[in-house]
Amino acid sequence: MARMVAPDKGVRETEVNGRLYKPDRSGIYNVDSPSAARAMKAEGFFEAALNPVDSRDSARGFNCVECGFGSWFRKCSRCGHENGTPERDGE
Repeated sequence: MARMVAPDKGVRETEVNGRLYKPDRSGIYNVDSPSAARAMKAEGFFEAALNPVDSRDSARGFNCVECGFGSWFRKCSRCGHENGTPERDGE
């Protein structure tokens, strides 16, 4: 089963191979057929991400210099140490 997202919020339903698909409350279309998922991708739909943080986001945030804990906040929630600005590529 594939979970698809429409390319625009204005899309309320779509028909693929004679079957009508409507989104659930969160706006995600649950598709049982792999061929329907491929057809939806060809029309601009994309697969819903299960993880809001992808591999490119791993460089974001702060790593505590005292205990090494990773966080989105400057102040470490594990040991309480205040961290500086994270280093980025080219700095």
